[in-house]
Amino acid sequence: MNTDVFYQMPSYATLIVQDLQFSTRWYQKILGFQLIFQMPGPGGQPSLSHLRWAKYADLMLMAETSNHSNRGLKGSGVTLTFAVTEGSVDAIASRARNNGYPQVSGPHNRPWKAREVIVIDPDGYRLTFSEALHSTQDLEDVVGKIIKEAGLEMSSRGHE
Repeated sequence: MNTDVFYQMPSYATLIVQDLQFSTRWYQKILGFQLIFQMPGPGGQPSLSHLRWAKYADLMLMAETSNHSNRGLKGSGVTLTFAVTEGSVDAIASRARNNGYPQVSGPHNRPWKAREVIVIDPDGYRLTFSEALHSTQDLEDVVGKIIKEAGLEMSSRGHE
């Protein structure tokens, strides 16, 4: 057993999905997540998939139970953001589109010095993949410009 794969996770998200096997394959094929393990539930069928985007960027998918069913689109209003430190958001967008998945927006260059692609998963969860843009502008200058253009005042709170 590869013990490097298992470690204490400081934080992770758990998503309830309608079809665990379909969603597990979707995250692997469309977005490139790695399946770490599946936990069997009653009757031996998988009830949880542990997926990993990168070290300390883990995601648990749980099979929907009768307690969760018929509540509409699961992911409505939920966004998960993953930092892209290897590869690129362009590659993620291409991978999704090349696999025939249309729910992709971007990549977009953002004023906060990031390039992002947004993918909506089959249960409606919004996944944002963000990579740093190298810029000569200071982040405070970028944020200050956005605040000024919005007609707001920059708070000095936290800088005292």
